[in-house]
Amino acid sequence: MPEKSNTMDEQLNHALKQRKVLENARKYQVDTLTHFVAKLSLCCKGLDIELDNRLAAFRNTLNKGVNFAQLTPLIDDILTLLKNQETVQLNNQRALHSSIQAAGQQLQKNKDLPADTRKKLRHLLDDDLDNVKSTHGYIPLLNQLVTFYQQTLDTKLTLEQDKQRSATSALANKLLGLAHQLVLEDESAEQVQAIRATIIQCHTLEALLEAALEIIAIIVKNINGERESAQSFLFSLNKTLGQLHQSIFSTSQHSESMGVEFDALNKRIKTKINNLNEQTKSTASISSLKKLVDIELKSLSEDFMAKEALERSDREQLIASFGEINGRIGCLENKLSNYKKRLNEQRFKSLLDGLTKLPNRAAFDERYHHEMHLYNVQPSDITLVVIDVDHFKDVNDRFGHTAGDITLQVIAKALKNSIEATDFIARYGGEEFVILMPNTVLETAAVRLNKLKENIKKIPFKFKSKQIEITVSLGATQFKPGDTVLKAFDRADDALYEAKNSGRDRLCMSK
Repeated sequence: MPEKSNTMDEQLNHALKQRKVLENARKYQVDTLTHFVAKLSLCCKGLDIELDNRLAAFRNTLNKGVNFAQLTPLIDDILTLLKNQETVQLNNQRALHSSIQAAGQQLQKNKDLPADTRKKLRHLLDDDLDNVKSTHGYIPLLNQLVTFYQQTLDTKLTLEQDKQRSATSALANKLLGLAHQLVLEDESAEQVQAIRATIIQCHTLEALLEAALEIIAIIVKNINGERESAQSFLFSLNKTLGQLHQSIFSTSQHSESMGVEFDALNKRIKTKINNLNEQTKSTASISSLKKLVDIELKSLSEDFMAKEALERSDREQLIASFGEINGRIGCLENKLSNYKKRLNEQRFKSLLDGLTKLPNRAAFDERYHHEMHLYNVQPSDITLVVIDVDHFKDVNDRFGHTAGDITLQVIAKALKNSIEATDFIARYGGEEFVILMPNTVLETAAVRLNKLKENIKKIPFKFKSKQIEITVSLGATQFKPGDTVLKAFDRADDALYEAKNSGRDRLCMSK
């Protein structure tokens, strides 16, 4: 009996231990599942407010250790909300897919999109986008799309910067050309020279705008100075004319006054002579007649002496008046001569290129129209030549505008030394020159122009210790019946265009 009782106790203890193990295992599983469910519910946080509230209630209930029966209603509500959320997520995925596709297609329309980026973008839209299976799968595609946009923006920014640099360079060249055309004196000339140096160093549109405003200010200042000078001259001229008018008026008044005195004196003399005649007729004795004649002749002599003195005074007064008038006229002529000389000097300077000291485009236009007019009146052999310095922009870009200016000055001097005395050469603008060759047929001009071209090619240009060969391209034509200034120039310009397109450093002629 005792043995049987021990066996039952052992079995009971064993059963209790087994139950304890099962309870601990179950508790561990429940705790693990509870922790897992709680963490899993946190992953859904932020998707929907109502779902967030239900999950929070579910976590609180789990933490309190309530039985499953209390969790069932919460689980049912959460399952319903999750099912709805699944539909929302699918709609969001479709919307995200459409947005990425639309953004990519819009980016494909951009002309500045790099070729390699365009290829990658096409692959993203045609392949990668369709293989996405989850919302998280769109994130790498979005990152890649953002990268493509950034590359496009960088490219566009680079292009805009290049355009801005190009625009800045073009504006700088125009301002330099304008500064070269300004032929001023003294302080203004020094200011323009300083502005030119500033323009050469300018790298922004703002700085160039500032330089342009300074040039305008100098021009306005000189215009105002010229206007004041002209006003001063006109005031002085008006004053001199007024004085001259006053002198002439005074002389005229004096002449009228003297005329009245002469008339009165002549009448008195005439009256005395008439009285003498009458008295002579009525006088009976010679002694009386002699006495009468002596008296009258003495009176007449006095009158004639007075008349002679009056004439002498009038003559002296007229000589003095005319001397004064001549002096004022001489002063007026000097003022007019000086002002005319100054105007001629200004006109000469306005027709001179400041950099090369050759006639400028305005001077060429004037001479060109004159030669065309003479040709239309009496046709003759006239050759028109347009010259362009090859790759001149490279000289400016590589060695600076100062080197470019020196190049143009040297070439201008070489051109001037190579033409005939009857030829007319001018700087047309930038790196272009023009030549008019009167009494020269095209074939004769070609020989001279080819020689001129070779002479320029032999000039030893050296910049920054580098020997540079400078060449020119030339286009020439001869005046033809029916030509206008535009037709002839276009023909020469077309020939120059042909010379530059066929390799440069050559002469092309248009007959």
